[in-house]
Amino acid sequence: MDDNLRRLMAQIEAEQGLRHLNEILPQCVDLQKTLAMLMHNFYTSLCKEGFTKPQALEIIKMHGTGLDTNLNDDL
Repeated sequence: MDDNLRRLMAQIEAEQGLRHLNEILPQCVDLQKTLAMLMHNFYTSLCKEGFTKPQALEIIKMHGTGLDTNLNDDL
């Protein structure tokens, strides 16, 4: 393949990738909002159960939402 064809193929792939990202962007934003809400709820629950705010924050930092706990058991 010559350089012009390689550049053209790279440009086409980049444009297709950008189109795909634009298509899924609203879903990504919704997912981020949901994850943020889950993390906030988890943090609040930890605090209500007696963890200090710094402890709850460390747990969130280490374990995220905790949703993947069951998934890891299947591995």
